[in-house]
Amino acid sequence: MSSEAFSGDCIVAVTDEQVSCEMEGGQVILNLADGVYYELDGVGARIWELLQEPRPVNELRDAIVAEYEVEPAECERDLRDLLADLASHGLIRTGDAANP
Repeated sequence: MSSEAFSGDCIVAVTDEQVSCEMEGGQVILNLADGVYYELDGVGARIWELLQEPRPVNELRDAIVAEYEVEPAECERDLRDLLADLASHGLIRTGDAANP
């Protein structure tokens, strides 16, 4: 899934095929489907925390812009890249407001 697939109103959440825990300021994620571990730290770990509840991409961007010193356009670009990477590993799912 490319980063362009994550429009502002696209709802994003973690999948059921993963487990994660906080570890030393980051997040460690196990993909249950393939047994591979992933690690996120810093802003990526914060985004993972926010993804525990289905949220629109715009809401994620606004939360990160409010918490960190980053321009909204740069944040959105980086956020979409991270979401595309997480989706490519089967760690998140997408939906819309009617079907998160």
